[in-house]
Amino acid sequence: MGLLVIKRKLNTLNKSIAVFDSGLGSLSVIRGLRSQISKENIIYYADKKNFPYGQKSVDELEQIMAETVNNLSSFDPKLIVVASITPSIQMLDKIKSMSQIPILGVSIPLKDASRLTKKKHIGILGTKGTIQSKELDEQIKSEVPQDIFVTKFDASELIEIIEKGLFLRDDDHTIRIISKYLEGLKDTNLDVLILSSTHLSFIRSHLESMYPSVRIIDSALNAVKEIRQFLKSKNILRKNGLGRMRIIVNGNKDELQETLREMGLSGNVESFHKE
Repeated sequence: MGLLVIKRKLNTLNKSIAVFDSGLGSLSVIRGLRSQISKENIIYYADKKNFPYGQKSVDELEQIMAETVNNLSSFDPKLIVVASITPSIQMLDKIKSMSQIPILGVSIPLKDASRLTKKKHIGILGTKGTIQSKELDEQIKSEVPQDIFVTKFDASELIEIIEKGLFLRDDDHTIRIISKYLEGLKDTNLDVLILSSTHLSFIRSHLESMYPSVRIIDSALNAVKEIRQFLKSKNILRKNGLGRMRIIVNGNKDELQETLREMGLSGNVESFHKE
C-alpha cells in the first residue's frame, strides 16, 4: 500500500460522523454511538430552526433535507446520519442522491416487532408525518404478516415536550401526556411497541414502567448497530484515539445549551455557519 493511499485512509478514518435531526432526537443515536463506537469523532447538528420535521409537508421536508445535507457536507464528514424517521421513511433515496458523502437513515424495525409479538398485535409510536405516510403503510404490507394487527399512535405532542426538555422537569405532565396518547392501550392485547421517533428514546423508561407487559423496541438503538456495521464493512471504523463531539445548532442556541445542561451533557453549543 503506497504512502499516499495510507494517508488518504487515515484522513477518512479521522473524519467525523455527522448526525442530525430537528433537535434533541439525534442525541439518542449519538448516545448509542458514544457507547458502541466511542473512538469516532461526531458532529451533532441540531436543526432546531426546522423543528418539527414530523409536521412538514413532503415538499417542505425535501427542501429542508437538501439545505441540511449541503450544510453538513461543508464539514466534510465520512458519513451523514439522518437521525429522524420521518425523512428516513419518506425520502431516504432522494436524500442519498443529494451528496457524494454516504448517508444512512433510521428505519422502523417492523420485522423485529413481528418476530417478537406473541399476541399478534404491535404498535407504532411516531410523528404525524411518519404514521400517516403511504411509505409506512407500504412497509407494513411488505414486512408484517397479515395475521398481525398494527395500531399506529400519533406522538407529536409527546415529541414536542421532549424537544423542550419538559420531560426532565415535569414527570407528572409527561406521564399524563403519555396516558393521553396511548389511551386504551391497557385494554388491548398489544405486546410490542416500536418507538418510531428518535426523540421517544428519552421517555423509554416512562413507557416501560407504565406498560410493563409491553416490549419496547427502540429504533435509535437499531440505527446505532447499522451505523457500526456500515463503518466496519467500508473499513472506516476508527480504532484509535479519543472520540470528540462537536455540537452545532441551526436555531436557538441558548435553549439547546440549557436543555443539554439539564441532561448532564457538557460541551459548548456553536451556532451554525458554513465552513
